[in-house]
Amino acid sequence: MSGSGVRSVVVGVDASAHAQAALDWAADEAVLRGVPLRIAHAWTMAPHRVPGTGGVGAAKSLLQAAEEILARAGSRAQARHRALRVDFEVLPEEAVPGLIRLAHDAELLVVGCRGLGRFRSVLIGSVSQSLVAHASCPVVVFRGPSEAAEPVADQAEPSDTSTRCDPGAVVLGAAPGETAGPVAFAFAEAARRGVSLLAVRTWMYPASYSPYVAVPLDGSDMGDEQESRDLLEVIAAPREEYPDVKVFTEVGMSEAATTLVRLSAGAGLVVLGADRNRNRFAPPTGRVTQQVLHHAHAPVAVVPHGHS
Repeated sequence: MSGSGVRSVVVGVDASAHAQAALDWAADEAVLRGVPLRIAHAWTMAPHRVPGTGGVGAAKSLLQAAEEILARAGSRAQARHRALRVDFEVLPEEAVPGLIRLAHDAELLVVGCRGLGRFRSVLIGSVSQSLVAHASCPVVVFRGPSEAAEPVADQAEPSDTSTRCDPGAVVLGAAPGETAGPVAFAFAEAARRGVSLLAVRTWMYPASYSPYVAVPLDGSDMGDEQESRDLLEVIAAPREEYPDVKVFTEVGMSEAATTLVRLSAGAGLVVLGADRNRNRFAPPTGRVTQQVLHHAHAPVAVVPHGHS
């Protein structure tokens, strides 16, 4: 069933277990937001236009299978939330362009992610990464709680000086020069869930490779002070808009992805701005975003910088 431009949560599904977990999370999110859930499954007839591949008969079988996947997903979502409005969409195209088109005006686009080993995660091109790199709405990449995330780097754990915040908190990775969209999104999500927000800023000396760099202690303190001031400026406006959200900050000299993955343990949601890297030899989502997507212990929302 096609939608009519109504704001919704869109979730892409297939028959895998990680997609079912993402479906459950998306259904809960739609209820939390008071919007319909749109469930989509992509398929394409292109392979069946080649002689000898089964032709029309194979295409009909695949279409029927796609409709069955959607029917089962819809039944699962409505069994979970009986009052939830659920729409279905068979996408007669590849998953990435189909989901981007469907979610153009969505509040969220949700997809599942199995998680990968460190080396493969640098090389592989996945549906979730492509959506993060190109979708116009926030994309949540969901990994089921049973799947263990691997460490992002072989680094010694930092000393236990992390700011403590509530279980289920929203963790915001606020990069230097972060735009208003991702920051406002993080505050809105913390307010909607009734949890605290932890705003995180990391920094490094140029060309330094933690933990193998020695710096003067006073230099480190000066760096923390400067980054702390900048972070407080970045979150100042939404902090006034959401006065009931309890805010913590964590600033330190460390590698950003490692820190965010560590803090994601116990978090309800990690929020990042869409670092869309157009460098020919770099991941399209940026190195930090790529590593957090593959190794975080919580759902990760990547928000376009122009989002409002």
